[in-house]
Amino acid sequence: QNSPLPFRSPAKMPHAGTKTGYANSATKVEPTQYSEMDVAMSVVMFMAASAGMSIANKMAVDALGMPLLLVGLQCAFTAAIVPLVAYKTVNLGSWSDKLRWLPVSLLFVGMLATSMVALHHCSLGTAVVIRMLSPVLSVIVESFFNNSKFIVTRYTILALAVIISGVVSYGVFQKGIHAETIGIVFMFANMFVGTSERLAQRFLMVENPVNMSDTGFMIYNNAVCALAMPVMMVVFGEFKMNITRTFTSMTPSGWAFVLWSCLCGLSISYVGFRAQRRISATSFLIIVNLNKILVVAFGIIVLGEVYNPLAAVGAFLALLGGGVYTWDRKTVKVRTAARAIKAAPKKEVEVDEEEALLGENEE
Repeated sequence: QNSPLPFRSPAKMPHAGTKTGYANSATKVEPTQYSEMDVAMSVVMFMAASAGMSIANKMAVDALGMPLLLVGLQCAFTAAIVPLVAYKTVNLGSWSDKLRWLPVSLLFVGMLATSMVALHHCSLGTAVVIRMLSPVLSVIVESFFNNSKFIVTRYTILALAVIISGVVSYGVFQKGIHAETIGIVFMFANMFVGTSERLAQRFLMVENPVNMSDTGFMIYNNAVCALAMPVMMVVFGEFKMNITRTFTSMTPSGWAFVLWSCLCGLSISYVGFRAQRRISATSFLIIVNLNKILVVAFGIIVLGEVYNPLAAVGAFLALLGGGVYTWDRKTVKVRTAARAIKAAPKKEVEVDEEEALLGENEE
C-alpha cells in the first residue's frame, strides 16, 4: 500500500532512558507494557486503516470515476488536517531542504496517481496479486544500487520464486484478465515509481538527510501532490469531464467512501507505527498478510469478483510468497542489528528497540 507519510524508521525515534536517543550495549532496553485493550484497539485500528485503504480507494474511485481528482482530494485533506493536529511537531526545513526533497515529492505524486488509476481499471484481487511482484523489482533495484548492503538468503530466493509462479498462474488462468490490461500496466508503473521513491526517500532521510520532521514530510508531500493534480487532470483529460455533474450525482454512500479513503490515508502511517510498538514483529507480519486476504475476500463477497480455481491457487501462492519474503527481510534486519551491537560494544549503535530484543533472542 502507498502510504502518504514517509515515516522514519522507529530506530530514528528517541528511546526512553537514553540521552542521545540511541541504544548501546550498556543500556538495558526494557519494553513498554501496554494494556490488553490498548493492544487490541491498536491492532483493530491498523487493520481498519490498512485493509480499509485498498477497499475505500476502490469504492471511492468507482463512485467518483475520476482517479486523479480523488488523489487530489485526499492529499488536500491530509495537508490541511496535519498542521491542525500536529502543529507542534511540524518542521519544514529551509528552502534548500525543500528543493532537495522536491524530487521525492514528485515521485510521491506519481506513485499515488498510478496506484489510483490502476485500481480504477483493476479488480481488488488483481491489484493485490500483481502488487505482490513489488519485492522482485525491489530486489533487482536494491541489489544494483545498494549491492554491498542488500543481503540475499535462500528464503529470499524461495519467496521470489513462489511469488512469480503465483502471479504467472493467476495471469494465465484468471478469466477476463485481458480487460484489466490498462490497470496492470499502471500497476507495473506504480511499482517502478514506488521503488524509486523509496530509494530517493532513504537517501535523503538516512544517507544525506534533510532537516525536516516526519510531519513536515507529510505536509510537504501532500501539498505538492494537491497542487500537481490539477495539472495531471489537464494532461490526462479528466478536466474534460463535467466535475460539477460528477459531484452532484454522487450518492451519500459515494461521498462516505471518499471521506473514508481520506481518513485512511491520513491515519495509516500513525496506526501502523502504533501497532508495531505494541505487538511482536511476527504478529505484525501476520496481520499485514491477513489484511491482504481480507481485501481479496471483500472483492469476492461484496463486489462479486470471480476466480478460476487455478487462478485462485496462483493468488494464494503469490500471497504466501509475499509473506515469506516479508518475514525473511525482517529476520535479516533483526540479526544484522543484533550483530552490530555485539561488534561495537563501546559505540552508540542506531537500532530499533524491538529489533535489539528480538536479535538477542535469535542469537
